[in-house]
Amino acid sequence: WGFKTGSSALHSIQREYTAGMSGSGWFHLRSDVTYRRPESLLLEPGVEVCLDSEEILQPFFLCEPPEQVRLFITLFCLSVGFGLVVNHAGALQFYSSFVKMPQSERRGLGYTACKAYGFIPIPKLSHSQLQATVWLLVTSLLFACHPHLAPRFFLFASFLLYFLYFGNLYCESKHGGHGGLLLPSVLLLLVLSGGPQGSPWSLVFVKIFLGLVYLAGAVSKVVVSCIFGRRWAGSTMQAYIMDGMWSRPHRLSIVRSLQKFLLQKWYLCTFLALSGLIFEFGWLPLVLLGGRMGSVLAAAIAFSFHMGVDVLQGLDFLPFWCPVFWAFLPDLQSLWHGQELMPHQTWTAVLAQGFEEEPCRWLMSAMYVLLQFIVSVRLMDCREGKECLPLTCCPMFAVPRNLFDSEVRGGVMTDCNLRTGGSIDFAYNFFPWHSDLPLQLENLKALPGRTLFWMSTSHVHPKLVRLLQPEFDGKELLLMANFEISADLQTTLEELVKVLEEAKPEDWMNSEKVGQILDLQTTSQELFEGHRMEKAPAQNLKELHGLDLMAVTADLFSCLTSLAPTEQHPYVACD
Repeated sequence: WGFKTGSSALHSIQREYTAGMSGSGWFHLRSDVTYRRPESLLLEPGVEVCLDSEEILQPFFLCEPPEQVRLFITLFCLSVGFGLVVNHAGALQFYSSFVKMPQSERRGLGYTACKAYGFIPIPKLSHSQLQATVWLLVTSLLFACHPHLAPRFFLFASFLLYFLYFGNLYCESKHGGHGGLLLPSVLLLLVLSGGPQGSPWSLVFVKIFLGLVYLAGAVSKVVVSCIFGRRWAGSTMQAYIMDGMWSRPHRLSIVRSLQKFLLQKWYLCTFLALSGLIFEFGWLPLVLLGGRMGSVLAAAIAFSFHMGVDVLQGLDFLPFWCPVFWAFLPDLQSLWHGQELMPHQTWTAVLAQGFEEEPCRWLMSAMYVLLQFIVSVRLMDCREGKECLPLTCCPMFAVPRNLFDSEVRGGVMTDCNLRTGGSIDFAYNFFPWHSDLPLQLENLKALPGRTLFWMSTSHVHPKLVRLLQPEFDGKELLLMANFEISADLQTTLEELVKVLEEAKPEDWMNSEKVGQILDLQTTSQELFEGHRMEKAPAQNLKELHGLDLMAVTADLFSCLTSLAPTEQHPYVACD
């Protein structure tokens, strides 16, 4: 373990901070704490453990991170733990019905359920094991915040538990998809952070990693738009917001009115699309070149971006993605106190100092960030079978769209609230005509509420043909629901498809045409709400269990036959 012995106890090595670090405006958690092995808390409570030995075999998992990193670890882990507790009930509810779905055949990350880092399989958990895993993960995150335990050990334990828990919820509406993919990478970079007297270089790597993820999203949009031969602009933003209005309608009428207003203003759709691209392209340069003000501004813009996506599209990145923005709190504190950025406090100087202090951990962190860069530039997520999540190029919404042009059209209406947890997320995946793990009619009937899928496959781009079962290609309108669709609803959807089919590509900028589509969408939603979900009456399983139903039926008919009239006992009319 590399302890340095003293006269009666093991003493920690004390080193001075980098010159001027104490005045950098960081939140101070400095205290004379020492780390102990967990068993020593019970057996030898008075024995100290070396904090940051210079020997090769240093107590890595017992080594305390720098105080600036400790602040981030505390806030990050508490925020993520809170999100897990708030959403665990929905996750367990989802998992109870998940076993009946074809998607339960797999475990992994992302909606394709890929193996961790592309090659590490994730085991299936039972319902009780999943419940135990989430509480172990929450406990591990909380212990990582404790100054007298081994924070690196519990951070690494949280890193491993993440794959067990989130890997079994890969298609759940809150934990699935890309919303939680940032967690394991941040945890691993924190595990590799420097010693207690070192500089906060690991926070710089966290910011760079996050910036590369945003940059990858922008690059994927540009590259995919070139492949499809269309611009990623206002019509694309219009189409994706419309998707959210189908599958994730907001409960507040004021938000629904805002969505309709935006969609009918082509210049606002274009502004939102271009500002999103500028945000993703410019976020990392703003952080690296903008000083403290640029870093704080970048964090505020990113948080606002995710809030807007949540409101307009119903995609919630708040519980498991946004806690990373605590990394910018020291910059905000420095600005608040009016402290100037000294030369040794720049991100380049901090990284250089970190390499001198901890070259091994620094190189491991740099290699991990480099892997994210390679995944980004190679667009690994867009290559079938090449995904290596949680490293990602973030190709969400990369396909350029135009509702009024020749493209696949479709939507989902459901009683399941996909804005919250507890449901299988079938907004863009697992539709009944999908080539991979499609939901069948019997699966839809197992859902707790009404659900209807509609799709027009008259125009399928060659790059998307592989996602569709061949027999459903070239269909004007495909419908599937777990209830009997009324003639009015079917007629409305047919009219919607007809209007879009007869439209011109430039009609996405025509407020009247867009308004007509919105009216038909609203009418479809109202007709959908008017349907009644007829369920078979529940049976008393305890009473029926183990009975021979054929024998019971025969006995019942025998009893009824005995009541038939005979010559000796004819029916008698009663006055």
